[in-house]
Amino acid sequence: MDTQWYYAIEGSSVGPVGQDEFDALVSAGTIRNDTLVWQDGMEDWLPYGRAAPAGAPFAAPPRAPQNDTADPARSDANTFVGALKDGFARFVDFKTRSTRSQFWWFMLWSVIFNIAALAVDSALGFGEDGPIGLLALVVLLLPVLAVTIRRLHDIGRTGWWVLIQLVPLIGSIVLIVFGCTKSEEAVNQWGAPPRR
Repeated sequence: MDTQWYYAIEGSSVGPVGQDEFDALVSAGTIRNDTLVWQDGMEDWLPYGRAAPAGAPFAAPPRAPQNDTADPARSDANTFVGALKDGFARFVDFKTRSTRSQFWWFMLWSVIFNIAALAVDSALGFGEDGPIGLLALVVLLLPVLAVTIRRLHDIGRTGWWVLIQLVPLIGSIVLIVFGCTKSEEAVNQWGAPPRR
């Protein structure tokens, strides 16, 4: 009886397939070293690179992730209003990239919100430490942090550089310089360059 194989592609299992068809899939590159496979007698699914029997065809190395290169930003993210929408839509996105214009437009919105909150607090008699200013701080904290980290990723730096702001004066100057630095044109570990 022909050995029956199952393999997993994009989260769903395929099979059973016979040994000849399976070997053809390996040769074609459909089944790679990191593709999960299973057959009767195996306790669990294993990557083909570990489960391949002796004398089996050589499998190609794992593919680079393809979905990670797509730009998740809105198509209008480089505009004044689009940067606001994009900043709040991706307020927990710490893994991709943002352009200079996305970063600086969102920072401008942040300054506008803080000035408006201060004005409302002052008009209500709360002074500088009023509840509206505190609310603005809480609402803007994650989006500002996320867009700053994405901007650092866009110039090829890790998001941990955001902690340099804890150094008085010098840290803020360094982040301003990083915010003005030209984007990396090539794909980096945080994805493809964002749309301009």
